This record gives sequence, structure tokens and C-alpha cells, in this order.
Amino acid sequence: MDVFLQEHGKTIFIAVCILLLVGVAYVVGPIIADAVEGVVNSYSSSVSYDTVAGKIH
Repeated sequence: MDVFLQEHGKTIFIAVCILLLVGVAYVVGPIIADAVEGVVNSYSSSVSYDTVAGKIH
């Protein structure tokens, strides 16, 4: 087992780190998406499309 860990320890460590990052992203992703969606919705509701169209023309 010690020889196995010496040979593959770094690979296992990297794999575990990647799995942890994926797990964190899986949990945090929807929270961030909801927050961004809330900010975008509040911003788009506060800015009417008429004023935006007026600035473009």
C-alpha cells in the first residue's frame, strides 16, 4: 500500500481536489445563478425599455 501511495499519491490527491471543486461548484452554482438572476431582473425592471431605445436612437 505504501508503494502504491508513493506512486499514485499525487494523482489521487489531484483527483480528490477536482472532485471537491466539482462538488462545491455543484452546490454553489445554483446559488450564484439565482443571485445573478435576481440582480438582472431587478435592474431590467428598474430600467424601462423605452428609455434604452431612446438612447440608442
